[in-house]
Amino acid sequence: FSSDNLEEVYIDLNKTITDKVKSNVLHVLFTPKGQKLRNPDFGTDLIKYLFDPKDDENFEDVKSTIKMDISKYVDNIEFEDIRILKDENDERAIIVVVEYSVVKGNKKEKTKVAVKL
Repeated sequence: FSSDNLEEVYIDLNKTITDKVKSNVLHVLFTPKGQKLRNPDFGTDLIKYLFDPKDDENFEDVKSTIKMDISKYVDNIEFEDIRILKDENDERAIIVVVEYSVVKGNKKEKTKVAVKL
């Protein structure tokens, strides 16, 4: 492989900073802690909440866990809101909606991701 660009990026699937931040947010959300070699703290413990009661107290714990873990590993992000919703079609599942702004210099671009667990 050789690189023709100054960043020396060989394969980059993200075309914009917003795409890169979204990809990084999803990587953190979907990676259980302990799964990444040499970085066992990377990811979230969302999987442990799957069998807990679906109530506001647990949802607050999930929100704080998500915010702390994403903030630790994703740059250029400011949280707007994190919502945890019950799935009406599957009583065992929850839907996590993370609304955030991507910081680009002195500009911000609002976006969100939603995942079903």
